[in-house]
Amino acid sequence: MSTQTNTDMADTVSVSGLLSQLASTVLSVRAISEHLQEASLDAAGSAIFMGLLEKAERTINYAQLVVTHQAELSQVHRLDPVVAQQIDELVEDPAPLAHGSVQAPAEQLCKGMSPYRNPQAFIQGHLHISAYEAKRRLTGAHLLVAPTPHENTDPAVEASNSPSYPVLAQAAADGSADVGNLANLAGQLEGIKPRFADRTDAQELSTAIENSLAHQARNSEPSDCAKTFRDWKGVLASDGSPMTEEEILARRGIHFRGFRDGSDEYLLRCSPQFSEVLQTLGDVVINPRSTKRPPFSESTRTPEKEDTTAKSPFAATASGTPTYTPVGTPAPDWSFDPMLPDDQIPQSQLDTGMPPDPLPLPDEDPRTKAQLLLDVIIWLCGAAINAESFNGTDGVFSETGGLHATINVTIDYLSLLGRLDKAGITAHGMPISAANVRRMACNADIIPAVLGTKGELLDLGRTSRGFSKAQRKALAIRDRGCTVPGCHRSAATSEAHHVKPWSEGGETNVDNGILICEYHHLQVHAGLITMKMIDGVPYLVARAGRPRGDPERNLYWHPELLTSGYTPPLFDE
Repeated sequence: MSTQTNTDMADTVSVSGLLSQLASTVLSVRAISEHLQEASLDAAGSAIFMGLLEKAERTINYAQLVVTHQAELSQVHRLDPVVAQQIDELVEDPAPLAHGSVQAPAEQLCKGMSPYRNPQAFIQGHLHISAYEAKRRLTGAHLLVAPTPHENTDPAVEASNSPSYPVLAQAAADGSADVGNLANLAGQLEGIKPRFADRTDAQELSTAIENSLAHQARNSEPSDCAKTFRDWKGVLASDGSPMTEEEILARRGIHFRGFRDGSDEYLLRCSPQFSEVLQTLGDVVINPRSTKRPPFSESTRTPEKEDTTAKSPFAATASGTPTYTPVGTPAPDWSFDPMLPDDQIPQSQLDTGMPPDPLPLPDEDPRTKAQLLLDVIIWLCGAAINAESFNGTDGVFSETGGLHATINVTIDYLSLLGRLDKAGITAHGMPISAANVRRMACNADIIPAVLGTKGELLDLGRTSRGFSKAQRKALAIRDRGCTVPGCHRSAATSEAHHVKPWSEGGETNVDNGILICEYHHLQVHAGLITMKMIDGVPYLVARAGRPRGDPERNLYWHPELLTSGYTPPLFDE
């Protein structure tokens, strides 16, 4: 028997022993957790248990980084789905592994398309953790575990076996600081490294920053670490190491911060030139001599009682709708031949825009400068959505996935009629009150769709064959996004798919069509997942390597079902 074979067998025995120990540890921790609920701990005992459990958690977190590094090297995302299922079953009940009565299955990688795009997707799918947490573990593995990559490709030059940030890595390995915080600090340090990479003292400076961050991580809260990191960035900026162009560009964009105090909050980082554009827009709309002001938007309009004496074109009606000319308003009498037939009278085409003529400044516009600027931006976005050309090219700028960009709102038909008051759901999964949907239903930019009790499409209007735009619109309103459970791809980034293939006699209609993203579309054709229509609604009914369960629906796009006692249909076979 060869030496290599003997080595492989030794590794196998070693790994089996480690798996048995870890499985036993999991069972022991579970037992301790159960007994702790029955134990009566005093202050000293509680403090000891908290300290030991924190040490255990840090040890486990660092071990997660080590294993994540190994998993990435071994291309864990290419693991055969049947083998992955067997592993999941072993992990669910670790007792046989602890007793040594079973062994880990042999590695078997997919020869064709793998079930996951990359290791991060595998980690998310099998550990059921967030994308942020999976990415954090991978980043921590790259910077605190993996050997430092060497730029010199000369085989005679040995790459360092130490990680990129050995000081932070040591704090993670010995459990003296929170591993998640250390991984985050290492990622931030990696981000500013280009600022001083060309300096002669780059290595000494990096080590100094690491030492101070590790000290704070061991002895202070994460907020103190963030303060220390900001202080170091200030030192670099004043010492001739400002932010690089790449770092500046990477931070720019519009970042969604969440829903706070009744409003969706965004953070905008832009170039000074674009900031000047915004400031100029602000100057225009607040200039007391200017007659150009944006119409009230949904964000700034407050429903008020109708004022018949108001002369301002911005005055709100009883429903809160401004009186500027909407789509379909006939042109003034003086602007066309009085002998012109009624069906040829020109009509306004302004979906969300300024009135065609300069308007007198309202006697009292209640909006602040910030609100006026917001309304200008909303108006410009609306104009872009409805543009028939963009940047000198023919076609619709906002057409994505075969659909002209619109604001789709789905609502229960009884609520639309005013008999109930259930919230509607926008195309991006945001709730909107039934009252607002009813008020906006006549707006040209809102397409109300009526759904039945099971979510099947009842009525949308005109349709055509060949997955036309009208059919895609119907699919977008019914499915709202990719129909594969767990996928967050929106309707605009998904494709129309025949559930029963066209080649097998499947028809091109809404009842046989679903929305599915490009990646999962490939998985369907590779036989890794199977979709089926049940009562006019798409479900996932089979995944390669997983036992057959109840049909699954992507509830990410249907949050209203989670609060209405939804239960999936059962197989009738």
